[in-house]
Amino acid sequence: MKRFIPVIIFAAIQFPVIPVTSATNDIWKGGSNYAHFGLGLPHDFQASYSDGMGLYGVALHDNRSPSIANPASWSRSIFTTAGGAFEINSLHISGGGNQINSTQFQTGPFQLVFPIHRDRIGISLSISPLTAARYTMENEGILEPDQNHSGEEMRYITENVGSGGINKIEAGIGYRLTNSISIGYAPSLLLGVINRKQTLNFDNTDYRAVNLRETTSHYGFGNRFGIYFSRGGVLRNSDQAVFGATVSLPVKFVSERRLESKIANRDVSINPPSYYGKGQTTFPLEASGGFSYHINSYLLVGADAIYQKWKGYTNFNGQAESFLKDRIRLGVGSQYIAALGDGTSFFSRFIYRMGVSYDTGNFTFENTDIETIMIHGGIGIPSSETNSSIDINAEFGFRGTEFAGLVSERIFALKVSFNLSELMFIQRRLQ
Repeated sequence: MKRFIPVIIFAAIQFPVIPVTSATNDIWKGGSNYAHFGLGLPHDFQASYSDGMGLYGVALHDNRSPSIANPASWSRSIFTTAGGAFEINSLHISGGGNQINSTQFQTGPFQLVFPIHRDRIGISLSISPLTAARYTMENEGILEPDQNHSGEEMRYITENVGSGGINKIEAGIGYRLTNSISIGYAPSLLLGVINRKQTLNFDNTDYRAVNLRETTSHYGFGNRFGIYFSRGGVLRNSDQAVFGATVSLPVKFVSERRLESKIANRDVSINPPSYYGKGQTTFPLEASGGFSYHINSYLLVGADAIYQKWKGYTNFNGQAESFLKDRIRLGVGSQYIAALGDGTSFFSRFIYRMGVSYDTGNFTFENTDIETIMIHGGIGIPSSETNSSIDINAEFGFRGTEFAGLVSERIFALKVSFNLSELMFIQRRLQ
């Protein structure tokens, strides 16, 4: 009979499901090298038009496309809009002489914006990803003779697989106080499940593979506030300057955890939720601010920043994590709406966007910040019949470094978004 129980007890004690290092002795098979820490990697996609400029979008508004970035901007809505996005991420991971390519598919956000009173009061309903914890890695090890029953060294391979993340379901309202100033408020439900599965495969056929699955669920209620200020005729009659800012308060999660194993195709509970008790996970404070300048109806430039206080994060046990630090993301970009012109060429039918972003990251290992630098570009394809559009955005950049035994990632992402405006919601009138 194959030995099993002694090994699984050993695995549960010696091999925690959550990895605690980011060294290059880990062989990465899929997903980002840094997605298995904390609650995963932050996801900053807020609107298809801002993403093509590398911006968060807190100081931008487009009546053809919805945006999650700033609740106050919903007050400027003229048409009912709906939007959704699909994303493919390709990673080239290198470090310690190992190289691997990985591709992942992701959806969202999805959003509906309804003008209760056009250009005065608007409401929004949305679901969007906040973090993603998807990865696959392997690590080789040796069990000494006194740690197993074979009487000799035994090699094993540990495979760690993560999935899930935190999502936000939000409903909010924007109200235009004056011609220039709007405010907004959006309560939300944050919830998600993060699964971390560990499998041990031994080179001795007398031992079965051992698997452990840790499942941690979270939910909590958030509050977000926004302000949006616009003023025309700043430097010239046809221009417009816009300022925007938001604050999302910290969220105290109600968290539960359990540890299971699959034995003979049956899920066996090793540690039930009552063993761990209620967790004390905290999702951090977030603030954003930005500026955009519409030189004319064709051209705009903008810049914005996000700040996330990840030093305020606490894990399931209510403890701070030493590898987390406060995060700042900066973006600068521009947009040119060729479709507003009188051109008849093929290239005059589109909206062009480009920008760059720099992210300090929220992780630090070996006294090294895990930074990200990205180049962004996008094309908007407006409908000739309605206000609807399709946006195609791409980004290319680098995350991390091979310095101090860490891992570097080369990133390429392609995002396709649809934006429906007026369709099925507003009946056109003949003048």
